[in-house]
Amino acid sequence: MWQLLLPTALLLLVSAGMRTEDLPKAVVFLEPQWYRVLEKDSVTLKCQGAYSPEDNSTQWFHNESLISSQASSYFIDAATVDDSGEYRCQTNLSTLSDPVQLEVHIATLKDSGSYFCRGLFGSKNVSSETVNITITQGLAVSTISSFFPPGYQVSFCLVMVLLFAVDTGLYFSVKTNIRSSTRDWKDHKFKWRKDPQDK
Repeated sequence: MWQLLLPTALLLLVSAGMRTEDLPKAVVFLEPQWYRVLEKDSVTLKCQGAYSPEDNSTQWFHNESLISSQASSYFIDAATVDDSGEYRCQTNLSTLSDPVQLEVHIATLKDSGSYFCRGLFGSKNVSSETVNITITQGLAVSTISSFFPPGYQVSFCLVMVLLFAVDTGLYFSVKTNIRSSTRDWKDHKFKWRKDPQDK
């Protein structure tokens, strides 16, 4: 037991001499990573900081006001406009994090439209598929437009059904031919000879 006394005493002396400026700064991460969300979206804020073994609580601040949650993650199930603002966190062995901004928006009729994402992949300019969003009486309905117009989709489905029917017919035809040739083989008697001249 006395062997643990010296390291414990050194640890207490070092931590007692540690100033607030020496502590690392906590960091807040958002999941999903974007800071603009729509009303009723779910958001998780995670605090990364150092904890002591005896106290692993986290202090959360929203617009400089302390939040009751003391977990390392703060979960917002259905975001409202009141959830907008700055979020910060702090652990017992870290200083207050830099603020992370969260903006909760209410979708309106003017937000209806086609949206897509474009970016560089290496030196190639790449675009995502278009997402059509239609807002109706406060509800957002999204559809992803396809590469093919609807007429081509119907034609494609018809061709696939036709190919399936032909493939099924060929399968049963080959299966019947194999059965009949097997039956024919069983009914015939073969004679084996050594020399090809004995035919």
